[in-house]
Formats: sequence, C-alpha cells, structure tokens
Amino acid sequence: MTDHDPDEPTDAELLLEDLAADLVGERRHEPLLARLFAAEPGVWHDLDALAEGLPLVRERLDELDALPIHVSWIDLPASLHGDGYCTITFYCERGHLYRMALYNRGLFARKRGEPGPPPPPGRLLN
Repeated sequence: MTDHDPDEPTDAELLLEDLAADLVGERRHEPLLARLFAAEPGVWHDLDALAEGLPLVRERLDELDALPIHVSWIDLPASLHGDGYCTITFYCERGHLYRMALYNRGLFARKRGEPGPPPPPGRLLN
C-alpha cells in the first residue's frame, strides 16, 4: 500500500499538465499546433509523430517518459468566449492521465495569415 494521497497529483500528472500548458501556451511550440490543426479533428493523433523534427517538443516529451501520448482537437462552436475556439485534449494511456485546454484556433489562424475556422451555423439553445 502506498502513502500517496489520492487527492494530490502525481509527478506524472504534474508533468503532463505542464507539458500541455506549454504546448498550447508558448509561441515557440506553434509549429506543433499548426501540425495538429492540419490533422483531422476529433481523431486521436500520436503526439510523438506530430513532434517529429521539433527538438523543443521532443525534449519536453522525453521529460515525461510516458509515451504514447495522444492528442485530439475539436471545434467548439458554442463557446461562451466567442467563435473560433476549440478544445485540445492530451491523453496518456499509461496512468490514464489527460489534460484538456480551451484554445482560440481562429486567432491562431489569423496570426499565421490563414483563414480561420468557419463561423458556426447557429447557436445552441440552453
């Protein structure tokens, strides 16, 4: 039996949380996001494969040492924050760890000179 408090995050949980936050929050990791958004939404993609040739991301993945890590994104057309948002989910099967981030994909596309996601066809009624 371990002395681990189940309400306290493990080292692996903290590392995945830091990795996910850095990948969606630091400008230096935008090439990874560009690859992710070019991949099919709503499908799990291998983060290791998306990071090929990106040494900064590879270093972060090596810190976690919990491959495979899967990542998926999906548009969030009814976001309270406005149009252009999506969710990005990171999932590490070893330990069943996950982190989800809300991301402004529309702003990301505009900063790169690309067309943003299409506006939603309508709003959901609450």
